Amino acid sequence: MIMSEWVNAFSRGRLVTVILIFVAWSLVIAGRLVDFQIFRHHEFSTLAASIYRVPRPILAPRGVIYDCQMAVLAATVSVRTVIAEPRHMQDIPDTARQLSLLLNLDPQALLSRMANPANRKHLIVKRKIDPSLEPSIRRLKLKGVRLMEDSLRVYPGRELASHTLGFVNAAGNGAAGLEMRYDRELNGKAGEAVDEIDGSGRSYHREIIIPPIPGNSLVLSIDRVIQRLAESELAAGVKLHRAAAGTAIVMESATGRILALANYPDFNCNTYGQYSRERWRNRAIQDQFEPGSTLKVVVASAALNAALVRPDEFIDCEGGSIRIGGHTFHDHAPYGLLRFQEILEHSSNIGAVKLGMRLGETRLYQSLRTFGFGERTGIDLPAEAIGRVREIDQWSALSLASISFGQEVAVTSMQILTAINAIANGGYRIRPSVVDRVLNGDGEPAHVHAPELIRILDSETAAAIRDAFEGAVLRGTGQRASLAGYRVAGKTGTAQKAEDGRFSKTKYLASFIGFAPLPQPRVTILVQIDEPKGAIYGGEVAAPVFQRIAQGTLLRLQVPPDRRLLAEAGLAPPQP
Repeated sequence: MIMSEWVNAFSRGRLVTVILIFVAWSLVIAGRLVDFQIFRHHEFSTLAASIYRVPRPILAPRGVIYDCQMAVLAATVSVRTVIAEPRHMQDIPDTARQLSLLLNLDPQALLSRMANPANRKHLIVKRKIDPSLEPSIRRLKLKGVRLMEDSLRVYPGRELASHTLGFVNAAGNGAAGLEMRYDRELNGKAGEAVDEIDGSGRSYHREIIIPPIPGNSLVLSIDRVIQRLAESELAAGVKLHRAAAGTAIVMESATGRILALANYPDFNCNTYGQYSRERWRNRAIQDQFEPGSTLKVVVASAALNAALVRPDEFIDCEGGSIRIGGHTFHDHAPYGLLRFQEILEHSSNIGAVKLGMRLGETRLYQSLRTFGFGERTGIDLPAEAIGRVREIDQWSALSLASISFGQEVAVTSMQILTAINAIANGGYRIRPSVVDRVLNGDGEPAHVHAPELIRILDSETAAAIRDAFEGAVLRGTGQRASLAGYRVAGKTGTAQKAEDGRFSKTKYLASFIGFAPLPQPRVTILVQIDEPKGAIYGGEVAAPVFQRIAQGTLLRLQVPPDRRLLAEAGLAPPQP
């Protein structure tokens, strides 16, 4: 009996203990629920929202780049980037295998990246995929894989104006050319959205919090037809003469607007990464060189402008040589007496030295700076070189003579073109430009370019130099630059290139700079062929390229030909 009572008492005690434990456990759970539901409600609501409501940026459409006729040169298209979130994946190896097959990726490398703990939440599998792959990826319905909105910059003209346009890098930022120079304006301002996602990480609803602001667009002075013409003729000239490279620029004489800027070799803006950095370099504004004979124009203009020589005056060219400071300077022909105009027609070194001596060191230095040498032209393209004009106290006894025919000075193609253009337009140095207008997202002008000009020559001086330039084409070294139906003026240049501190005997820069039509030039054009083989003189190598570019440009601009010249050439009936 005693044993039975003890057993019953023990059973009742155990039951009470179990009940007490259950009650205590229930109270704990109830307390936690009260804590979660009441006291920490806001904290867990915020946590849930952060898990299932994900903030994501909305890309702002990058502005379009147009040519002067509103033809698209650069635009942005919508594409997708493949994103992986391994934490949501059921089978990481199989997901890696399927994606690698579809996207042409290394399966082991992708698996390694997915298995990396640092990439559990977010991993970029492949950027900017081909749009044709998007349906296939969606059909796979892979957990933890999604397509993120992205953009791709495209250039319909491929190599067209590549050094002017530049390109956009993988991060979406301008990295060269106008894309870099105007990156802030083109980029716009990103917006913000919140995506509601399910347990697999897929978005099923989007709420736009801040709408994106589209980037501004650019309207260029570049004419795609003239640009294509300049590129094709330049490439043909470089290949014909087996040269290393070349540059051609077409400038509107009165405004400084650049209608074409070509460098050869060029590159495809869409696949810029497949080319060396050397191919990206804009030779027209970055390469510096000694200009040679083209600088004689500056010397002659400065001497005439300062009334140190008369247009009809004869200059004694000493039979082709002159001794200065213990050094003998030579001409390419034994000229005797030459009129001022003939010095430019025949590109006489000795004649230029005589004019430089009349100017003297101070006025020659000031003339170089007045024409813009030793400073940037201010063109709206990045990485422009400054050139080199040494201070007078750094000149030697030979510098005055050497500089007079284009040595000991370093210039860029754009600098020398801008200087010669002052002869074409009547005496004004004009800042060159490639952007005419900046348009806002509504297509309204946000900025309109206005020409900036400084008078550096009297109109009479500019006219006299124009006459001498025309003589160079009619009778002098530039005869192969003559045009059908138009009067044209210009100057040849053949500069020895420096190599290891000395002038090379085999490497030359052949050039021609001219303008047409006279008497009121519409365009000023520079052509340079770098290191031609065989023929080396600007009149033989560069002038024919200038001729073809100039003829096509005037046709494109619908400039009417001179009927008298056409009649003389037998291309039109004589005028009554």
